[in-house]
Amino acid sequence: MCLVLLSLALLGGLAACDWQPVQPTSQPEVSATVDISTVTPAPGQLPVPEPSAALAPTGVPAVSNAMTLTMWTTVSFSPTQDITSGQILAQQVDLYEADHPRVRLEFVLKEPYGKGGLLDFLSTAGAVVPGLLPDLMILDVDELGTAVQTGLIHPLDGLISQDLLADVYPFAREAATFNGQLYGLQFQADLDHLIYNTGKMTSPPRSWSNVLSGPGPYLFPAGGKAGLANDAFFVQYLVIRDQSGATGPDSPFLNEDNLSRVLQFYRDAWSGGIVPAKVMSYHTADDIWNDYVVGQAALAQASAHRYLLAIRQSFSPGGDRELLSISAVAPVPAVNGPAAPIGRGWALVLVTGDPARQAAAVDWMVQLMGPAANAAWNEAADYLPTRAAATAEWRSGDSYSQFIRQQLQTARPRPLLADYTRVAAALQEAIVAVLNGTATPQEAANRAIAGSQ
Repeated sequence: MCLVLLSLALLGGLAACDWQPVQPTSQPEVSATVDISTVTPAPGQLPVPEPSAALAPTGVPAVSNAMTLTMWTTVSFSPTQDITSGQILAQQVDLYEADHPRVRLEFVLKEPYGKGGLLDFLSTAGAVVPGLLPDLMILDVDELGTAVQTGLIHPLDGLISQDLLADVYPFAREAATFNGQLYGLQFQADLDHLIYNTGKMTSPPRSWSNVLSGPGPYLFPAGGKAGLANDAFFVQYLVIRDQSGATGPDSPFLNEDNLSRVLQFYRDAWSGGIVPAKVMSYHTADDIWNDYVVGQAALAQASAHRYLLAIRQSFSPGGDRELLSISAVAPVPAVNGPAAPIGRGWALVLVTGDPARQAAAVDWMVQLMGPAANAAWNEAADYLPTRAAATAEWRSGDSYSQFIRQQLQTARPRPLLADYTRVAAALQEAIVAVLNGTATPQEAANRAIAGSQ
């Protein structure tokens, strides 16, 4: 196994050439207080066998006619990282190459997004120098649809066992399915949930009425991301849409009454002092964390990744151990009860069309999706597994793991809309207008629907 970095000259040359349902079950009303004394305090304490210095399988003779399997990836999912998650991946490489003595794995590092990023380079290389394409790669699940449209990635139907697919959480299967075909295996997940201070409230709110009658402040990201409404809004809107029954194939995604109800909640929470104006400055749940830590909120939305990272860091000097000891987690409250979270993450994608190389690449993908491997890597990287069997091994015995299993089981993917960017931009404009007081919820809803068409 070797690591290859493409030259800057080649990258520059390519960049110069011309050139984005499973219904969730009802959400159980579960909250959890995590006993952080039982949490693994540091990555170095995770049991990981030492990989060989060259990241090559031991006892396997060099083979002159070996197949080199190329994988495009990012630094965060690389066996060269000198941290526990990297060591775990390097160990998996050793195991794979020992089991496939005529195959060598080669990793090419790319930026995760943007110009020269994974999706951009896939499109560029595919159009200009197809021979540079990898055998497999990783992609953000939100970019899978665009990758499918390029025609450069292959479906996995018939290549992955039904037992494995049945064990993958429904949201992860749905997020990778296009036109009835599966185009990716999601190996890593994240989602947002509620965190609340048990010193300020004895139980978490389960519905909007509980939020509006609670102590507050309640912090959630209302500022959008890149001008688009984010998951915090879609979580609320999807609950209202499901309850209205307007989910048929011929039903438009946006409905005036449904949209105005969510915007009315935003307005009521803001005018009642439960939601401060500064929520407009939060673009993701991670932006909220520091304000929650310094006591500016009784409850807030937090990403599972940020929460797990905080638990790990709490064992270091200056960590938030004291705050976490009086904090608990719960589902995000929606109109009449807990909401199903929106899952996100990264998937393994097959690029090669050669049958022999496909077989070797799929073997590697399946190995990474093994319950023990998937659990160990995600635990070390502070992310969530995507298989039920893996969550059984992930943070075993931790009270947080039970809560997360229920969240993963009921999670749903981000809405798959052909005009997603236009719809999300119109929704964000409506949120801003309502929270700034320049439009009523009804007026903002009307404008959003008009602007999304």
